[in-house]
Amino acid sequence: MHALSLEFLRTHLDEAVSMAARDALIITRDNGRNIVMMSEANWRSLQKIVHLLSTPLNAARLKQSIEDSRDKR
Repeated sequence: MHALSLEFLRTHLDEAVSMAARDALIITRDNGRNIVMMSEANWRSLQKIVHLLSTPLNAARLKQSIEDSRDKR
């Protein structure tokens, strides 16, 4: 993951967007409240993972499913 300053982003937006399409970027800000820029596909994937792990029951089921899958190999 690369980090860019907000000043760089202001003057190189096209380049930053191209970079963010490949890998998430950290946009650093003077106030320390940094921003992450990433592709929509990556963001949606993360949202799905958060949803799937949002309850202990779902997390346990996923863990069991992973273990079952490994045992079958």
